[in-house]
Amino acid sequence: MATNDKKTKYSTSYIVNIVITLALMFGFGYLPAFGGITPVGMKVLGVFLGLVYGYTACDIIWPSLFAILAFGICGYTTMGAAITSMMGHNVVFQTLVGFISAGALSYYGFGKWFVRWSLSLKIFKGRPMLYVCSFFVIFGLSSIVVNQIVLSLILYGIWLDIAENCGYEKNSPFVYVGFAGILMCTMLGGAMIPYTSWQFGLAGVWAEVTGSPINFGLMGCITVPCTALTMILYVYISKAIFKIDYSKLTEFDADKLGDESKTLRPRAKRILVVYLISIVVVILANTMMETSFANFINNTLTAAGVYCLCAAILLIMPSGEGDGKGCIEFYKVKDSAISWQVIFMCAVTLPVASAVTNEATGIVPFLSNLFSPIFAGRSGLFILIVTILLSMFLTNVGSNIAFGAAMIPIVAPFVIESGMNPMFAGAAMIYIINIGAVLPGASAPAAIFHSQEALTSGSMRIKVTIVSCLALLIVAIPLFSIASMFLG
Repeated sequence: MATNDKKTKYSTSYIVNIVITLALMFGFGYLPAFGGITPVGMKVLGVFLGLVYGYTACDIIWPSLFAILAFGICGYTTMGAAITSMMGHNVVFQTLVGFISAGALSYYGFGKWFVRWSLSLKIFKGRPMLYVCSFFVIFGLSSIVVNQIVLSLILYGIWLDIAENCGYEKNSPFVYVGFAGILMCTMLGGAMIPYTSWQFGLAGVWAEVTGSPINFGLMGCITVPCTALTMILYVYISKAIFKIDYSKLTEFDADKLGDESKTLRPRAKRILVVYLISIVVVILANTMMETSFANFINNTLTAAGVYCLCAAILLIMPSGEGDGKGCIEFYKVKDSAISWQVIFMCAVTLPVASAVTNEATGIVPFLSNLFSPIFAGRSGLFILIVTILLSMFLTNVGSNIAFGAAMIPIVAPFVIESGMNPMFAGAAMIYIINIGAVLPGASAPAAIFHSQEALTSGSMRIKVTIVSCLALLIVAIPLFSIASMFLG
């Protein structure tokens, strides 16, 4: 039977990107060694460069699988050890079990309930600017608990409903500014304290390289106000630049969000309580350094163990809804809760990043010499500011996870040499490197943002995300600088 279905092929550019990715992973290592990099270091560097390029220009899953193969045969380790170090990495397991709890929280309606509850507060009635600022601040801070991708998808729908109900045009600046604000606030919230996922892995690599673990409590004291101030500044800057009339928001009725958002389900309450306790335990253990409690959590149980216990408890704890089932029904939530892209990125990037910083590769001395003209002999404050600017630039031109790992061997030696407390540069890097927003390939949240059907103008998407990034730099540079001078 004849069919009119249109057949599509790989574009020439995509095929070229595939070839470049594989050539870097499997061919770069055979180039003559340079700059003190060892032969095995060349192969490790090739795997890492291939990862960065593949994640940025192609995909996540297949570059990860090829990277496992390339890493296993490069001579740095064996294939069995490579697979074990990647797929068996404690951060990978921690991310997996953490997704189960956080994803279930969103699956059972916490996000929609929280939106309705927070935006129905009387304090917002007749105060549109307070309403908008609070919208971004509240949901930014809540992203420390709720999966940022899931929450952003919920909020995109809510923002469109608000725009329609209040009479804003579909392609109006109000929609673009709102969507970019949602993207920025959820990314910032998810990076405020690196207690899970790939940010936790980067924090571990930073501590390994510098010998200075990141104090989560102290980092939160900087990043929480930074997130709030950034979103408030973004609202006012974008209002002035894009000439937005927020007075129409006084007409929004929270009842239009639907009856299902009126109450929080019993199982969602129980998931929230157990998950919050787990988060607090991990954060306290990485704040109360050198205590017996911290030693047990960090070295014996580990963060992965904490989240494993959290998920295990929630899978057997009665739901409280009289259905004879646990709080989390794994087979219902697994598809929406677990992001395999993040799992694979953590699995591959973190072990390869550790190999890059290993003395056997000779890569760190090469990078130190390469960046000496910029960093050598500079003050800690100068290095901190350049770290923030470099992190912001790199995360918006390529994969944030890969470039975050690349930043560590570049910055760490100069931070130590400057005498500054390494914790502040590490905290700034992890916080900022998460904010890949301007280009679709910068991060998974950015790819989702740029693919939204409501945002048809590519130039407007870039403009509003650039404004949000500038707002962050205006706030983050002085905040981290002041903190390093007075708390370091």
